[in-house]
Amino acid sequence: MFTHVKSRFACPLLMLLAITPLPAKAVFIDFDDLNPVFDERWPCWCDNPLSDEYLDKGLLINDAWVVGAGGENMMLTSNWASLEFVGALPVFVSMNLTSHYGDAIFLNIYGESGFLFSLLTSGWQGVEELSTPVIPNELISLTTTEGIKYITIQGFYGMRIGASIDNIKFTYASTPEPSPLLLAIAGLALILWRRRIISATK
Repeated sequence: MFTHVKSRFACPLLMLLAITPLPAKAVFIDFDDLNPVFDERWPCWCDNPLSDEYLDKGLLINDAWVVGAGGENMMLTSNWASLEFVGALPVFVSMNLTSHYGDAIFLNIYGESGFLFSLLTSGWQGVEELSTPVIPNELISLTTTEGIKYITIQGFYGMRIGASIDNIKFTYASTPEPSPLLLAIAGLALILWRRRIISATK
């Protein structure tokens, strides 16, 4: 009896799993896995440049450094740092950002087709009317259906150091929903399977 019940429900369950979209994949980077080493005599924030440390997670980092100690690290950007996503492109990116000098930080977002949009953080923009007080660890969220390939990061002041960034999270799109043809085939297979079960029980 139990084996018969299992066989009745196994096929529909497998079909359902086959056509159900997979959940979106998320990646989280907080730089705490790195162990920056500084020059003993003349320590500098520029001692530990970042590049392909997270290539296996799909991220290349340009013109930035990791700073910190004791497992409490963050990324420090130059005036024209960039995040480059490799392979599949995320549709959502977030991070905590703090302007180093109190100026606004410009983020330009690019996809495969080119420039998508810009985002401006809190901070000084040259005139009182446009400026707002800097928000420490300001949460930045970027979303696009096309997928994000590059993010450039530039400070309003154009100084050598732009911002500190931590807790980068990016999410890929879930597996696309099944096509109408696939749904029709699955439905037909389910009908035929059900008829077979009914015939077998007569």
